[in-house]
Amino acid sequence: MFRKSLFSSALRHTSQEMINNLKSLEARRDDFELVEGLVADTRGAGLDAQAMFRPPATPYVSVRVHTGAEGVLQQVATARGLSLAENYPAGWLLVNPNKSTFAIEVVAAE
Repeated sequence: MFRKSLFSSALRHTSQEMINNLKSLEARRDDFELVEGLVADTRGAGLDAQAMFRPPATPYVSVRVHTGAEGVLQQVATARGLSLAENYPAGWLLVNPNKSTFAIEVVAAE
């Protein structure tokens, strides 16, 4: 009897975590789409970039850094109405000046 209630409890807990993760993903859908657009723009400007995420729902841009990368990122940010801010040693942040809680991390990959 104890085993069944323990299993049932674990199943409920896991189900609730999955529901919470799905809600987090849905709430950040626009951010995921923005990151994919930023990656397309960044690749179009000549940088090697990838859309990435940290579980459960934190999208970011990974960029292979080379000389002049910051200038290219500045151009991409300006074209999208964003500001580029240094976030050393990790890379940069793309910040929307119209939203106080909004920032997309750009991670410098080796």
